[in-house]
Amino acid sequence: MAARIPAYRQAQTSIKQYIEDHQLQPGDPLPPEGQLAKDMGMSRLSLREGVKTLEAVGILEARQGEGIYVKAFTFDSIFENLPYSLASDGQSLRDLLQVRTALEEGLVGMVASQASPEQIAELDILAQQMVKKACDGQTFEDEDREFHLTLYRPLNNPFLNRLVELFWEVFRRLHGSEGVTHWNLEQTAQDHVAIVEALQAGKASQLTKAMHNHFRQIKQRLDPQTSADPQTPDQPVPQSTHP
Repeated sequence: MAARIPAYRQAQTSIKQYIEDHQLQPGDPLPPEGQLAKDMGMSRLSLREGVKTLEAVGILEARQGEGIYVKAFTFDSIFENLPYSLASDGQSLRDLLQVRTALEEGLVGMVASQASPEQIAELDILAQQMVKKACDGQTFEDEDREFHLTLYRPLNNPFLNRLVELFWEVFRRLHGSEGVTHWNLEQTAQDHVAIVEALQAGKASQLTKAMHNHFRQIKQRLDPQTSADPQTPDQPVPQSTHP
């Protein structure tokens, strides 16, 4: 005999189906609780439980005194629900880096022909701020995050921007416990300077190579014994895992 599906799970499925059937968009309201429960053939209690779980994953938003609304998609719920075990799992960090490398290396060449002089100047300023802070022994997480988001802005792809932000933030959280005192700040800053210089040259191949070198350095720092790139000369391995 098949296990009985809990009422709140049925409510989740019914609510999501309702949103799809009625083509509701972010910000659109759902019917009042009583009407919605009647339309779906369930109790108000089951409906409320379903709404609570969909709120937790960022699909719905309950506004006090106003009702229930479809919520715009964000990665907030992913950040908040990252398993604690992930933070201490070195393999998870390597897996994430592999996906992030493929995403950024695969798309960065497209930026070469689409970035405006103003955007390149903005990236140059961020890279120089990183260099200055590195020389002063300061970290520069804010500038680093903004650099990667600004870099892909010319592609006008909001979903890509969200993915880049998600990967950057999760990567930072995963390796954050290692301590910023072990980062090779100057090498990381110079990686970003090289990316800007390639972008200024307007050569997609040079830009892709600069990004490849940046991620190769990160990979070496995570696993220096197995991550050497056989197609490039050996280089000193910095002690940073800064993204």
